[in-house]
Amino acid sequence: MRKLQFVTCFFLFRIICFAQVDKKTSIAEVISAGGQLTSLYLDCNELEDFSTKIKKLEHIQSLYLTDCNLAQTPKQIVRLNTLKLLNLKGNKLSTIPIEFRQLHQLSVLNLRANKLEQLPEFLIQLSNLREIDLANNPDLDIAQATEVLIGLENLDFLYLSENKLKNIPDNFINLNKLTELHLKKNPDLDLEQVFSVLSGINSLKVLALSENDLTVIPKKLNSLSSLEGLMLDNNPNLSISKLVTVLKDCPNVKVVLLRDNNLKFLPKDLKGFSSLKVLELSKNNFSQTEKERIKNELSDTKVIF
Repeated sequence: MRKLQFVTCFFLFRIICFAQVDKKTSIAEVISAGGQLTSLYLDCNELEDFSTKIKKLEHIQSLYLTDCNLAQTPKQIVRLNTLKLLNLKGNKLSTIPIEFRQLHQLSVLNLRANKLEQLPEFLIQLSNLREIDLANNPDLDIAQATEVLIGLENLDFLYLSENKLKNIPDNFINLNKLTELHLKKNPDLDLEQVFSVLSGINSLKVLALSENDLTVIPKKLNSLSSLEGLMLDNNPNLSISKLVTVLKDCPNVKVVLLRDNNLKFLPKDLKGFSSLKVLELSKNNFSQTEKERIKNELSDTKVIF
């Protein structure tokens, strides 16, 4: 029971905090704080300052250099040998410098919305890397990338959203510590194939399939025996009655998100939702009467409107 409570709270914490960021800090603020600030949000216009003042920034643990349309990253980053988080989202990177293999403390790498075609093999040398965001790199060779990802022995969070995926490689099964996988905005995904592969990953707890223009969730979902959280936000054509039926055979799924799905009613028979601990229904169009009915039907579930 304690494990279940922990997983449920952890899942909700991840969803609630996903879009949140810390207070932005400039180079001047970090330097003036004398080592007390360890996060740097580098403005695109501060790149020259960053290069010349790198010695005073070597204690930085989190670096954000986002939405600057960079084709190359500053090689001085490699001098931040205490760096644990590197966010390079929203640039034009086709690769990252091999010198980055020296960032041995790196745990989180965000390469979302770049122009990657392949994933650098040297990432395997970063033994602490546990979270990588490769979303919105539509030209990424997913087969090649998977070979590299398999070499990341501690990888547990992976983002592959908006990558024009139709399936995932069979050797994805070797990502045997993967806990959370995001596949949103891949509307051509063959979910039967995806579930077949993911069924072999016993560590997988959370799966995000939001904004995929889904109509049905295959019964094969029940083969993901360890799955506890399912994100289905913004799939307005999704058949909820069929989802309820599928979830009857998935008793380990405890959290389902159905936000922004243009819902006005839920099916009369909600038994498939009865084993849920949390059902997120915010940003829909339920009447107050329907909300009360849902809450009464699912009295043991925390329903969020």
